[in-house]
Amino acid sequence: MNTATVVKELGVSRRTLMRWVNQLDMQLEKNELGHYQFTEEDVKRLKQVQQQTASTENQPSAQKPIKTEQRTGTAKITPTYDSSKMKVLNDRIDELERKIRSKADDVVSYQVLQHRKEMEELLAKISSLEEKVAELEQNQQKREHVKDNVLVFDQSPAPKKTKRKNLISSIFSF
Repeated sequence: MNTATVVKELGVSRRTLMRWVNQLDMQLEKNELGHYQFTEEDVKRLKQVQQQTASTENQPSAQKPIKTEQRTGTAKITPTYDSSKMKVLNDRIDELERKIRSKADDVVSYQVLQHRKEMEELLAKISSLEEKVAELEQNQQKREHVKDNVLVFDQSPAPKKTKRKNLISSIFSF
């Protein structure tokens, strides 16, 4: 039985039921969603606790300890699968994976286009640099060709340097 069924059967709140479970340190089985599963034996123990609690409330001065038996063993989780829900979940997962792949493809396509644009810009820069280098080489060759044709007599002679007189002779003007 689940928690809601036991609560209805005992006529107590869910909090009271869970408090009793904790006080008795009951080892209950859980389903795949983590909800407690009560057996008939568990419900009988809880009814005993309820009766003892009711009797102690009627006698406030007398407090009787609650006697319980400890259940031993391991808790088993019993999976229950709803195939229609599983199919819906699998379909959702497949759709999400498809969307992720699509987004990844879009990102890669954008990056490829960006790289292509950058490469085209670099190629244009390389072409312009090659043109400038060729132009500079042509100018250099023209200068060398002009230097070869320059005649020596076409150049003006260097002005003669005047001799400096020595300091003493300039003072006395000899």
